[in-house]
Amino acid sequence: MNFVDDCAQCKRISGKYEAATLEWFRVQGQLDVAQYLYDPAKSAGIVSELSAIAKRRQALRDAAMHHIENAHATRTAGGS
Repeated sequence: MNFVDDCAQCKRISGKYEAATLEWFRVQGQLDVAQYLYDPAKSAGIVSELSAIAKRRQALRDAAMHHIENAHATRTAGGS
């Protein structure tokens, strides 16, 4: 994603996306531990949580692309 440094909306979306990505990695680590300990119930709950985080990340990617295409069209159209 080509965020614009001086754009408040880009910074907001980027920050939320970064936080969701870090959360995804943290929860993925919990899943690894649950699977290592063979805890199917805990694993299932964690998989559900990972799915929700993945959906949130995708929504943020979509919001970023929509924002960039609409608010910064001249930057993306010119390739710079």
